Amino acid sequence: MDEVVTHLRTATSTVVTTALKKAGQSKVRRTVVTRVHEAVKALALCHNVTPVRKGEENGESEESSSPAKQDGITDDDEGEVGAVSDDFTYQASSPDEVALVTWAETVGLSLITRDLTTMTLRSPHGQIMEYEILQIFPFTSESKRMGIIVRDQSTGEITFYLKGADVVMANIVQYNDWLEEESGNMAREGLRTLVVSKKVLSEEQYQDFEYRYSQAKVSLTERAAKVSCS
Repeated sequence: MDEVVTHLRTATSTVVTTALKKAGQSKVRRTVVTRVHEAVKALALCHNVTPVRKGEENGESEESSSPAKQDGITDDDEGEVGAVSDDFTYQASSPDEVALVTWAETVGLSLITRDLTTMTLRSPHGQIMEYEILQIFPFTSESKRMGIIVRDQSTGEITFYLKGADVVMANIVQYNDWLEEESGNMAREGLRTLVVSKKVLSEEQYQDFEYRYSQAKVSLTERAAKVSCS
């Protein structure tokens, strides 16, 4: 993991970030450093985990209105799990999501605040990165995937992150000749494979999707199918 930490620190440095904006992401996205950065950022953003500051677990706090709380999960629920970091206790209904967010923190990208509409990360250099949560698509046993659409508050860029089982994601993501091979190798070792992907959306693309998605959710007939297809 030392290599991941090094790549993440490099990708989030001020010099590299400035060069990235000037050169355009398409020209540098192919580097290992940028790929690692994007993968870790996806894990740090695509989830339903809530960070609760130590000492606030049993009292009222800003995080009490988080998506996890709205889903009926409370600190006393048996189904809720938590992982303690230096500053926070991460809470969610899924131990897998807590583990992934905790891992992202160990390599330098920490989730520090989360509510219904915003999320804040802290980079290895202490930079604060704020995101607006536009849409959340919870994991279900049928879809076997979970997604989120966020807007970077500093750049205005809208990104759709999606993660899920390899058997499902292989038919969704852009074709990779190595995905099936690597998934097969890990399956033979008895490991589960999580595939993470991202897609940058223009403002027009998102507005078009939001309209169709809203219409599908209020449809009186075949609502589930329309929501799935939107």
